[in-house]
Amino acid sequence: KQWYQRRVRENKKAWRKYTDIGEVEKFLEEKLREERTGGNPTEKSNKDLFYIDKTDIFESTKSKLSNLKCHSDLQIDTRVAPVGGYLGPSKRKKKKRKTSLSCDPPPAKPVSAKTGKYDLWGATPTPKRQQDPCLQPPVKPPQQYKKSDSKLPAVEAPHPGASYNPSFKQHQELLQTALEVEERREKAKIKATKDAAPPIRITEAQYLQEMSIGLNKEEESENEEKKGGEEEEESFVPKPVVVQRKTRVQRNREKAEKQKAAELAAAKTEKQLNKQLNRVKAIKRELTVEERKMAAITAERKEKKEVNSLRPGKYGPGKLMEEQPEFQLPEEVSSSLRKLAVPTNSIQDRFLSMQKRNLIEVRKKVNPHRKYKLKEVEKWRKKLPEEILELTKTKPKKKQNKKKMIKVTE
Repeated sequence: KQWYQRRVRENKKAWRKYTDIGEVEKFLEEKLREERTGGNPTEKSNKDLFYIDKTDIFESTKSKLSNLKCHSDLQIDTRVAPVGGYLGPSKRKKKKRKTSLSCDPPPAKPVSAKTGKYDLWGATPTPKRQQDPCLQPPVKPPQQYKKSDSKLPAVEAPHPGASYNPSFKQHQELLQTALEVEERREKAKIKATKDAAPPIRITEAQYLQEMSIGLNKEEESENEEKKGGEEEEESFVPKPVVVQRKTRVQRNREKAEKQKAAELAAAKTEKQLNKQLNRVKAIKRELTVEERKMAAITAERKEKKEVNSLRPGKYGPGKLMEEQPEFQLPEEVSSSLRKLAVPTNSIQDRFLSMQKRNLIEVRKKVNPHRKYKLKEVEKWRKKLPEEILELTKTKPKKKQNKKKMIKVTE
């Protein structure tokens, strides 16, 4: 304490450094200990500190009397084996023997349909397909396994115009749909070429101007210096702004104007509310019109959702191209089923069907290609004799290692 008292405490840093806070820390530690152990006992009530023991005293004495040493001779000695007696046939436990290790399931007993009990004269029911008990049970697949979110059937019915003997109208409809698909493809190609950035065209004057940038640096620097000097001459020192205090009359006038503006705004809002109360019927009509619009929008969305359910979803970077319907020209149409030519491949058809039904993602066909370009080398034999001579002349000669003699002087 004397060491603390000698020091001068002229600022906050010195006060923090040269003050004795041991008693405060001790008090805080005691507080924390009390909180950990359940609080200060002087502040607690008698209910929290004490409890009434309602257990029976005599029960404890009985248990003590039963465990006396003098009674231990009357108890059974576990070290001595018991005397074996005869047990009747009813009390013996018969062990069931395993008759056979066959994996065949037991035959199903016939059960009556009415009572649900064993029917002695009933015919044996046909058992359902049972799993072999010797084999492992099959793994149960998840619920959404092999299920697609599209409503397209696995095998789509073709257009009636693609039949072996179609009517003229149906055949023309099929040709029209094929023509529309082709027209859409051509329009998409034209649009892609139009959307591409046009080639940049530069005139001769623009080219010269661009190429001559930075050639006349001295003239540009002189012009900049002249401009800077003119700007310095034009600059002037602004006059100091003098703030004038408002008089009492001016302040009162502004206050009255603000109050008047607030009153006008309140009157305006009140007028608008009265107007809205008077046009309740018109508001109802507007609400009915809005409800009809919303109903029409929801119906349109529902229709779009149904149409989209038949379209393939996007589950990868690729996009499924619109398939051209299978058609035959009027000259190719056959009158018999034997002469009908199948234009598509069944494997390709199944693959496209799985892509449409979102079972497989759309993929791009990867054509065979080279990673590195081929290098063309002309053989030595195919070269002309003049070229061979030129090549031999241009070839550098190998340097011969010449030994140099060095004289050693004493």
